[in-house]
This record gives sequence, C-alpha cells and structure tokens, in this order.
Amino acid sequence: MKLRLAVLALTAVCSGCATVQLYDGPRLSSTEVARISGDPSITAGLPVTVVLREVDGVALNVGQASVEVLPGKHRVLADCRISEADNKRTSRHSIDAEVSAGRHYKLVAETGPGLRECTQVTLQTVDF
Repeated sequence: MKLRLAVLALTAVCSGCATVQLYDGPRLSSTEVARISGDPSITAGLPVTVVLREVDGVALNVGQASVEVLPGKHRVLADCRISEADNKRTSRHSIDAEVSAGRHYKLVAETGPGLRECTQVTLQTVDF
C-alpha cells in the first residue's frame, strides 16, 4: 500500500514537469525555441503560485507546467494563487510578451501588501 502511494505521489510531482510543444513540425533544439514556465498546479503549500493556463489560445492540462514556442509575440494566460490560511484567492492575468529563441521565461507574481493579492504577473528571463 505504501509503495502504491509513493508511486502515485511521484507521478503527480513529475506530471507537473511536462513541457508542451506549441508549434507545428518536429521538435526543435532548445536554441531555436523559447520556453515559458509556470509553477506546478500541485504545490506543497507555497504561499504564492503562478500556474500557466493558456498560451496563444491553447489551454494546458493540469500536468503541463511549461511550453515551448517559436520566437515572437505570444499571449499568455496565468492564474496567480495566494494560499494564505485566511485569504485564499486566485486571480487571472493576461500577458502579451515577445520571447526570443534559446531563452527560458518564468511566470513571476508581484503581490500587494500583506500577501493579500497578486497585483501583477510578469515573464522574467531565467538563467540556467
């Protein structure tokens, strides 16, 4: 029984790591595409999570936390969740961004005073 629970937990954690290819044709190298990532939908009690919901009108599933897109302009839809015990809130944010090939972008939340709300979600470049 414990082994089964461990396997299910590992599967849930790894499912948050799935990357979706959002362009036609064969998979391109990481130097030819941009990666946009959010937080996994299932978290371990983080106070703020930003979940990638949609890119260019394509909805993502629960286990899909990042996408690979061609360089250029893209519209990203994200949910920002505040999980403070007395103040559970989710707000939706639309971001129009231009991304470059070979770069990794992460959704980042800006919060208001007292961690009561997400005031803005932006895409920031991540160094490897």
